[in-house]
Amino acid sequence: MRDTTRAGEAMKSFADSTELSLFTVEEIRSIRLSGTTRSIIQKLNRFPRDNPPAELDTPPKSPTTPGESTRRSRSAVKIGEHNAKLRCPVAREFQQARAHHPILASTGCSKDFCQAGRTVHTDEPRIGENRTIETVEKEAEGFLRELLQEGFFETEEAFTNRLADVLGEIRKGAREGAIRGSRHHETLGGNWLQTPVELEFGIRRSWRNARKCIMRSHCEELKLCDLRKITSSTEMASELVQKMAEAFNGGNILPTVFVFPPRTISSRGPMIWNHQLLEFAGYEMEDGSVLGDPASIALTKAILELGWEPPSPKGKWDLLPLVVMADNDVPVMMEIPHPLSNLVHIRHPRYTAQFAKLDMKWVAFPMLTRLGFDIGGVQYTAAPFAGWFMDAEIGVRDLADTFRYNALPDVARALGLLAGAGSETESLEDLPEYERLSMLSRAQTELTYAVYWSYQQAKVSMSDSLTASMKWCRYDDEFKAKNGFRLPADPYWLAPPQGAIVPVWHRGGAPCYQPKPMISKHVQDPLKAWERERPIFYTAKKAFKAISSTPLMRPTFQEKSMTDDGVSPAWDKQHKREVVETVGQRHTPRWFKALRKHVSKKRIPGSPCRLSVSVYFCSAGTFAEKIAAKLSIRLSELAKSITNVSVCSTIRPLNQLLASSLTTDHLILVIVSSTGQGEVPLNGAEFITASNQSRCEDMRIPETSFRYAIYGNGDSRYSATYNGAATTIERSFRQFGGLAIAGGLFEGDTAIYTTALQAVNPWWAKLQPAIQDLATDSPKLKRAYTDETHGSGHLAQLAAFQTGAKSRFRVRSQQLLGDFESASVVDVSPPVRENHQGSYRVTLDIGDKTYEDLGCIQVLPINAPAKVRRAVRALGVNGSDRIALGISDTTNPTYSSFLTSYIDLETPLQTLDWLKDILPSTRES
Repeated sequence: MRDTTRAGEAMKSFADSTELSLFTVEEIRSIRLSGTTRSIIQKLNRFPRDNPPAELDTPPKSPTTPGESTRRSRSAVKIGEHNAKLRCPVAREFQQARAHHPILASTGCSKDFCQAGRTVHTDEPRIGENRTIETVEKEAEGFLRELLQEGFFETEEAFTNRLADVLGEIRKGAREGAIRGSRHHETLGGNWLQTPVELEFGIRRSWRNARKCIMRSHCEELKLCDLRKITSSTEMASELVQKMAEAFNGGNILPTVFVFPPRTISSRGPMIWNHQLLEFAGYEMEDGSVLGDPASIALTKAILELGWEPPSPKGKWDLLPLVVMADNDVPVMMEIPHPLSNLVHIRHPRYTAQFAKLDMKWVAFPMLTRLGFDIGGVQYTAAPFAGWFMDAEIGVRDLADTFRYNALPDVARALGLLAGAGSETESLEDLPEYERLSMLSRAQTELTYAVYWSYQQAKVSMSDSLTASMKWCRYDDEFKAKNGFRLPADPYWLAPPQGAIVPVWHRGGAPCYQPKPMISKHVQDPLKAWERERPIFYTAKKAFKAISSTPLMRPTFQEKSMTDDGVSPAWDKQHKREVVETVGQRHTPRWFKALRKHVSKKRIPGSPCRLSVSVYFCSAGTFAEKIAAKLSIRLSELAKSITNVSVCSTIRPLNQLLASSLTTDHLILVIVSSTGQGEVPLNGAEFITASNQSRCEDMRIPETSFRYAIYGNGDSRYSATYNGAATTIERSFRQFGGLAIAGGLFEGDTAIYTTALQAVNPWWAKLQPAIQDLATDSPKLKRAYTDETHGSGHLAQLAAFQTGAKSRFRVRSQQLLGDFESASVVDVSPPVRENHQGSYRVTLDIGDKTYEDLGCIQVLPINAPAKVRRAVRALGVNGSDRIALGISDTTNPTYSSFLTSYIDLETPLQTLDWLKDILPSTRES
């Protein structure tokens, strides 16, 4: 009894002085001291090795020297500071989590750099790598100790025996080898065979530790399908499909992990090519568009090379075959049979006809096939994980992501959400951002509802976001109440898109840590792994033939067909990477230094077309980019009718314009919006800087160069800065030998159009025939396109549009005059003073009248009397005479009042045509 008390006092002294106080005094005194020192030391092994405990059999000694006393005082201060930190609930929670989990993997974050917002962290643990024997032994022991904590071993002796067997198995399979990132060979740990009970616990605990998953409350329901005896690709494919049909269970899905053999030292292990068992093909079309799922383009190409024959005709909902690859075996394809391949048609109970017309579908269940499990130092590289969908996965991500199926604009259009936006609105891109967000949000809500409703009707398991969030919060709260800390969580992934509506949104500050065992990605891409291994199998002259009696197919090993576009990888890398070098005190992109060399090239390498068209934009906002995107679509449609024209499907900022593009057969189209006081926006400023430097170097311009046309997106109400950036860029193009088409610079004026996108139509009316002429005429263009060079049909089209615009402007002007005739001034700030030189803020009460979003009225101050008198003298009229406008003798304004209140004498007049309507006929000349 005395030994127990002394040991408890010593432990209390140590707990007060160590850096990690993991035990209370009551916990320490409860330690059974049979074999006293051994039991206590086993507990103390959890402490950091650089903080060894004091002797347990004797109380701490008093300081005997002044120096020792000073050191203890400083130590006491540090201990006090540390104890203050321990009172922080967050710090205490992390310490409790660390004590509970023997092995913690890196999350990639540090005190200086947080990666919480990254989809993939830089040093996130991966499977498929060699590990030292020390690492494998440590993780194996940590996993077994977790089993001990959960009561899987009846006695400590059973645990000790099992640990000894496992360590012996790891050491028996160990051998020398290399580790990624290290130049030296080390002793690598071998595998150990886990029992089905241990493996099932491992996959369930891995799911519980998956900090990105919100469905972990079902982790104890996860079933194991043990396929570790399968060693060939053919068996992998057939067994996986057969067992998955059982787990699908007629739509009442049983969450299941199908575990194939683990990787061995220096091998890749078995792998599955598909990201999901059920995955749609993505076909890259000739015009650059994608039919199907853009996320599957690379996989689709690889499977086509294996010999897969897609349906005819191809569609956007074509399921790819399953492709598996056992360790040291070739890939095998297998078509997905019914009922697994049955798709769920997305319908809506309130918008039946609209959603039927959209014809959207999705697969019945998710089955992640490129993830593996890292359990006790054993790496399972092929362990497909099947479960059920949450509605937002499909309605918010798969169908809605702009880089996937991008269905929301079609849904908004089908639901008639654009009907209230005005007849001039052609698409969502025409709307202001806040209104477009509103419509997309409404479309997203209805699509997500339709997804859940459709799966209910199909009797296929699915969870909604709110239920999943509530279950997770309850599960996490119960776990914390039991263990004193919360489960690992990555809020970036856990929070559903509905925001504050779901309770998990408000659980900020969740601990983001990563225990093992865990679910991991493979360090290798299976497609690239096969590219490396293919020559080995090919040179071995193994004969692989298609198996016609089964849906399985092996590759035939024909030489890979390469599409030669004439552009070598080195050429592509050289011109897509911008290298900056110092010139004096300024920085110039190297591609501008090479301008003299590239600008006179006759053709971009490999280009079969006479005319290649690229669209660039330059804007501080989003409008120029929107116009550029719409222009690119129009050009693609135009190119279908002209065989000699190719259109780049990607629009880019002006700074990304390459010198290699400035060739005779290249047409550069630029959409430009000014910023500030007419300056060039930042995404075009580098182009101008390099242009100015080249002019200072007096670079000689070739006689034959590229073609260009520029659209300036401006507002003439800001006359001092009207299309200033577009003018600057057009000047730079001319300096570099560019030849203008369609007049070169077209100054769009958003002041006289309902929407900015409508202002592009007159430019397109001039640009389209110019491109047609350029594509069909001789490559050397000897004339610049102006209004006179267009056919009468195009001029008539342009005149009709302009006449319509003027008519709409006159109607709108009369409407505004009527609306604001009874407007009253509510406030003027600052108060009106005679010597005030700045602006006034005037608040008007217009009653029940409405106005368009982002609309404005230009209010001009009256002109100074001196300027009015000079204008009257210049016109040769009497200022008191009235102008014959046909209103009435008392209402018609005098020349002085007209020039004072209705004409802006501060800026140059754009036209003098109005003079003939106000001057006496005798003085019109």
